[in-house]
Amino acid sequence: MEEIRALEYPQLLGKTYLDHAGTTPWAKSLVDSFATDMMTDLYGNPHSEHAPSKLADTRVEATREKALGFFNADPAEWDLVFVANATAAIKLVHDCFRDHAIEKRQNWWYGYHKDAHTSVVGVREGTRTHRCFRNDREVELWIESRGLGGANANDLALFAYPGQSNMTGRRLPLAWPGRIQDRIRSKVYTLLDAAALVSTTQLDLSNTSTAPDFVALSFYKIFGFPNLGALLVKKSSSQVLMNRKFFGGGTVEMVISVNDSWSSKKSHNVHSRLEDGTLPFTSIFALDLAIDTHRKIYGPSPMKTISAHTSRLIKKLYDDLTSLRHSSGIPVIVVYKDAAAVYGQAKLQGATIAFNIQSPKGDIVSFADVEKEADKNSISVRSGSLCNPGGIATYLKWSPKELRAAYDEGHRCSEPLAQVFGKPIGVVRVSLGAMSSDEDVQRFVTFVRETYLDVALPEVAKVGLTIDIPSPVKAPKATDDVLITPSPSPDSEDSLRKPHNRLSVLSMRELKPKTPRVSVEMTSDDACSTRESTMHKMKFRLMGAMRMPRRIK
Repeated sequence: MEEIRALEYPQLLGKTYLDHAGTTPWAKSLVDSFATDMMTDLYGNPHSEHAPSKLADTRVEATREKALGFFNADPAEWDLVFVANATAAIKLVHDCFRDHAIEKRQNWWYGYHKDAHTSVVGVREGTRTHRCFRNDREVELWIESRGLGGANANDLALFAYPGQSNMTGRRLPLAWPGRIQDRIRSKVYTLLDAAALVSTTQLDLSNTSTAPDFVALSFYKIFGFPNLGALLVKKSSSQVLMNRKFFGGGTVEMVISVNDSWSSKKSHNVHSRLEDGTLPFTSIFALDLAIDTHRKIYGPSPMKTISAHTSRLIKKLYDDLTSLRHSSGIPVIVVYKDAAAVYGQAKLQGATIAFNIQSPKGDIVSFADVEKEADKNSISVRSGSLCNPGGIATYLKWSPKELRAAYDEGHRCSEPLAQVFGKPIGVVRVSLGAMSSDEDVQRFVTFVRETYLDVALPEVAKVGLTIDIPSPVKAPKATDDVLITPSPSPDSEDSLRKPHNRLSVLSMRELKPKTPRVSVEMTSDDACSTRESTMHKMKFRLMGAMRMPRRIK
């Protein structure tokens, strides 16, 4: 590995890079071959008809087929839509389902797993009904009950989940799409967010009967370069994507814009219908070269080699970190992981560890301070809430009303606070990749040992956990599904939603009585399942409640 790093990854010299879940470094030979390619051939816009344009178009289609092959996806069964990244792929599915439901006058039901990335959670905003599954068992019960607690028989239904948690690295069952197809009576489409999964393991889509209908991923998490993503679509499920309203250059056969509003969209394949405008064709050429480079460096089955390599390293890192203990007996780190996830078993756990560091007295060290201190030592890690709201809430034990109160105190995902009400609201994440080494592991363990073992934290004002977080109160004539939650308007002068210095530890502050602001929460522990019709029925009752301000004690 050291020889490979010296030859292919000179940018890592003297550095310990442990944020491969964000993106992985690119190989020198990839950049060299791309530069040579760009200076050797002349490429034009694929939408034109001259020779350079035809050359570009041919290269794009050849790369599309090669990329499908990288995931063992038969081009006869699968299509690949080039997008900016995995989030863009997920949004494209959202837009298509939303417009299909409108076109067919169907209710759209959406289910997602609590380990989902924010981008997967965001799909719910375009649906009429949605459900968050709090754990694997709830998904299993839903499947075994043949869909109870899910979509109605005539609903348009989509279930989405990550192949791997981008927070903890634990890997979720890839058998779910096939079982959903077999067991649930009504049709439920499945979307796999594979962005974190494909960075260090082989995704095999050769069996279409067990594969998800749609797969979202980012190639830069595998190769580093190019900055490109894809939506993989099972052709047998593609019809649901074909009613998208928007069209752009390249996706229509003809458009009338003057004195009429008529258009005819392309329909001979999925990607021609969904790839709006000119593709990032030079990035696609870089993808072609990236696949070849990966195979040259890591062998004919690169992802299997990388999976074994990273699985060994992450187990060593986990074992070494969890063995560190202060003289007081308190572990130096607290790892956040699923009970069923086992480091060293690639089927269950990826090359990621989410944790916080403890002082000898058991106080949590600011995750941002850990990242900053690591950076001073040329060690790159990630810290924060990691765009994984369900994981943060579950592993750090934050309730919905506590999170709302933290928001009112000034916490933001992009501008996080180190602690709120004495509790951490973020973690440190280390993640390994193809070119990670034993030396990387050892350097990080040494850093933690030398920086934090038996080192007391500076004395700061401790924040108690007894802050009076406002409890939901029933509005007059409210149903059990709709609650009035007291919280100040963000526009009010005495609102607690003020910007705070980034990553400060908050002191205790009295919550002043406020006029209630209406928000919708669900009493069901099954998570946030709402139906638009219910919302409309309650609108005027809620508006009436808002006109009757009360002091909340």
